[in-house]
Amino acid sequence: MSSTEKPALVGAGPLAGLGAFVIWGTFGLYFKLVGFAGPLEILSHRIVWSAALTLVLVFALGKRKQLWALISSSRTLGLLFLSSLLVAGNWVIYIWAINSGNALEASLGYYIMPLVMLILGRIFFGEKLNRIQMLSVAICTVGVLNLLVFYGHLPWIALSLSTLFAFYGVIRKFVPADPIAGLFVECALLTPASLIYLVWLQRHGELAFGNIGIEQDALLIGLGICTTIPLVLFAFAARNMKFSALGLMQYLNPTIQFIIAVMVFGEAFTTAHMVTYTLVWIGLGVYSWDNLRTARQNRRKS
Repeated sequence: MSSTEKPALVGAGPLAGLGAFVIWGTFGLYFKLVGFAGPLEILSHRIVWSAALTLVLVFALGKRKQLWALISSSRTLGLLFLSSLLVAGNWVIYIWAINSGNALEASLGYYIMPLVMLILGRIFFGEKLNRIQMLSVAICTVGVLNLLVFYGHLPWIALSLSTLFAFYGVIRKFVPADPIAGLFVECALLTPASLIYLVWLQRHGELAFGNIGIEQDALLIGLGICTTIPLVLFAFAARNMKFSALGLMQYLNPTIQFIIAVMVFGEAFTTAHMVTYTLVWIGLGVYSWDNLRTARQNRRKS
């Protein structure tokens, strides 16, 4: 990469990440609209319609060579199959959380994800953790354990969402995949199972699609558009910016989720939640301050 190309790429990566996290932050509102269907049916529609849309984009944007490069490599196919399972697990847990009154805990999962990404960045990419970053991880850990003390169980929704998607980011950083072609392969790998499940629902008279109304069908089809756009943006950002910086930017997502959960969905924000969120916010504040301080020092040295 030449010096003239690098600034544009560096600017495009954060911009793509910003768009992805803002869309994800408001996604809970859409899942409420499609709550007439079960979580697994919603997941299946996300997969099937995303596969259809990304296939169209592959041909429309002339990415057939990139697609062939992916499907002709058994190693790449294996990694993309793994990433597809990780993101599908994240999707279905989040869908269920939104429609079962657990949107607040889901937002906690995306708050702690930057710290999970920070740890994985150290493990997989050799990104060092200084003492301040380790302190921020420790503070957030205490915040999560606080819910264990108050409610007698760990916030499994939050931990599952953060861990699954952080590992998804790791896999996508390893895979030399075009974002659109890569997303198509991920969805295509899961499409057969999704179609089988939808057929099974139809045979048992439990399928929402095609049996309620045109507006509801359109909403389910729209899951493909709402899913494809932010994931393509995230995949591009994951390959074109520092992994820990990508984690820092994702604060936008849970902040929007948090506001929607409390102000729109009316979920209870208890004292235990206040303690946990305060500790998590402090930990993330410490982490953000350290990132800004390091960035200023690097600019002075350059």
